[in-house]
Amino acid sequence: MSDVPVLLAITTRPSTPALALALGVTALGWLALRRAMWAAAPPRPAPAGDERPRPARNGWMEPPAVVGLLANDYTVPPTAVTATALDLASRGWIQVANAGNELVVFTRGSGRQGDALRPFEQQVLNHLAAQTFDGVTSTATLAAAQHRLTRRWWRRFRVGVVATSREYGLTRGRYGPEQLAGPALAAVLALVLVVVAWRTGDEQISTADSLAPRLVWIIGLLAALGLAFDTVRVYRSVAELPTDDGLRRTSKWLGYRARLLARIPERASVVAPPEQQRALADACVMGVAEHVVEQLSVAAEDDHLAWSDAGGTPHIVRVRYPTRPAYGRQPIVVTIVGVVVLMASLVAVEMLRRVADGQLLDSLVDRFPEHDDLVANVAEILATLMFIPIAWSIWAIIAGVVDTVSVSERVGVVVRARRPVDVTRFARGLRPLADRDRYSAFLAVDDGTRRVITAWLADERTAAPQGAQARVRATPLLGHVRKSEPIGTATRRDQPLSR
Repeated sequence: MSDVPVLLAITTRPSTPALALALGVTALGWLALRRAMWAAAPPRPAPAGDERPRPARNGWMEPPAVVGLLANDYTVPPTAVTATALDLASRGWIQVANAGNELVVFTRGSGRQGDALRPFEQQVLNHLAAQTFDGVTSTATLAAAQHRLTRRWWRRFRVGVVATSREYGLTRGRYGPEQLAGPALAAVLALVLVVVAWRTGDEQISTADSLAPRLVWIIGLLAALGLAFDTVRVYRSVAELPTDDGLRRTSKWLGYRARLLARIPERASVVAPPEQQRALADACVMGVAEHVVEQLSVAAEDDHLAWSDAGGTPHIVRVRYPTRPAYGRQPIVVTIVGVVVLMASLVAVEMLRRVADGQLLDSLVDRFPEHDDLVANVAEILATLMFIPIAWSIWAIIAGVVDTVSVSERVGVVVRARRPVDVTRFARGLRPLADRDRYSAFLAVDDGTRRVITAWLADERTAAPQGAQARVRATPLLGHVRKSEPIGTATRRDQPLSR
């Protein structure tokens, strides 16, 4: 076998029929997984009444974290941690007080007589206690500590909340073996076919003559592994579906949300009587008292899940932040760059092909005749990899031309405004590349007509603050915000909090 990089020499020339079948099975597996997730999407019950739900017949009352699970599309939101801390304060396990100009938390409470902590509540209490010195901590310390909450911590918390909800008979698991059997079987079969394509390949064909099939084989292997990983991730998720009782309780809590929205002052303090602290906890997980998350910063606000009242009905929207190249840039600039990259890539491909054929840089090959195969193979590899900038440049030209002559307009609420560096999907080592000197911000504008919102990218001139009602005009493919015009803000009456 030729002397080529190990990554491209790990296999023989793969068998074309087995490889094609593996790719087809993988594609069908992804479609089956997406269909299973779509079919298991939870219902959204309508609000019922505006009174606070009464305890159930057996006397239990949902803790705020379980209310958050019911109200947030049956997933546990990060605000459930803050709500749990407030609930602990209302029950005497901790105390929140003002010390000068600072909010502090005392963690050496004992709770009410006979009150017992659930596992996820004990977990939050332990986290608060770990940030204290002599039983006292500040909200600034808690805000810094929220970044040290690991994925394992979050999963354990969410599993505890889900266990309590199931104990009350409110929810059940969203995904089971019957929903994911198809994608799992497709992943296993695709991996088997990828191995078969390798084992039945032709070793007599050199890497230079079979580079494209080998690259396709590697892509097929990664796709099959990705399907298997995604299937396992979905199966292990803590997303839930409601029972009949859960649907009824969700409707009542959503109805109570309207009452909280009308009666909680915009700057209500967490330093309040126990009944008001519990009401603030309920409001916190239903997107009403967002300032509570700022006051008691135990956990950060969810970047990808947001409450919205656009359209007149309170609902949850999911936010996507595209990170593909050229997203948010000026269409004309993207078009010009795409043309330049396409021309340069085509010239580079032609030069590399000539090097591989011995028509260019022949003097270099003559100096090292024993490595002539290596030079040819490397040139073939680079020429094949040039399809990446060529494909991107074609997309950039098409998107730039389309967006130059078209625009999308959306009038609604800016449910999320985020800097790219805060929501980038790059690896940790590449995150600094998203933090540019020039200001930019993702704007997620909800007009009440969609459950998933793709955020657009604005600059300093076109950005709008979160919570504002705005008319935003952006390009449909590149998401470049041309203009944003605030048309008001959502306001509430400052009435006394009443249950």
